[in-house]
Amino acid sequence: MKYYVTKDDIAVYEEDGHYYPVFVEAYGPSEIEVIKEDLKEVTHPKEIEALDKYMNPYEEGKVKIYMAGPLFNEGDRYTNQMNSDALRKAGYTTFLPQEVVIDKDSTKLVKDACFYMDFKAIDLCQIVIANCNGIEIDSGTAAEIGLSYGMGKTIYAYKSDVRNYYNEKYRLNNFVGGLVDNKTYSSIEDILNELKQSAE
Repeated sequence: MKYYVTKDDIAVYEEDGHYYPVFVEAYGPSEIEVIKEDLKEVTHPKEIEALDKYMNPYEEGKVKIYMAGPLFNEGDRYTNQMNSDALRKAGYTTFLPQEVVIDKDSTKLVKDACFYMDFKAIDLCQIVIANCNGIEIDSGTAAEIGLSYGMGKTIYAYKSDVRNYYNEKYRLNNFVGGLVDNKTYSSIEDILNELKQSAE
């Protein structure tokens, strides 16, 4: 699929001679009238990668799981990848935000794609697994949990970190614990067992 940017800085794709906005969350799904000569084709590999991921965040025909969590150091990314790999091996399809990374050289288009793809992936999923490790929950993860709760998603908190809050049982901020319905697990194996039982 080829992508273009209009003179109004809107990312579009072409289908049967018609042009549609990529980010329907911002611009809706309706066809956009364009002048072909004004279109600039997207050719940067990182931009194409991000737009492709936005268009197809999950494999079809499988239960979709959004992997919320911090991704700003090696330990966080390793844990997220390990958990995602275990879920994929068990037959689920996961959306792992760190697979398209924003860095200091990222363009506005990549940043927009990452924002909208996260929103779209949460909207499409059935389940959210949130990595809540750390003394404080990562701010992005807290936002993902809040959005997921508002959308009525089933949320499981993953917390292998032994440092506790005052709530010794759930080891989360009381409000966040309520949002995840106090479903807090210390291993991905425990979550997989819970998913298996819920499906029976």
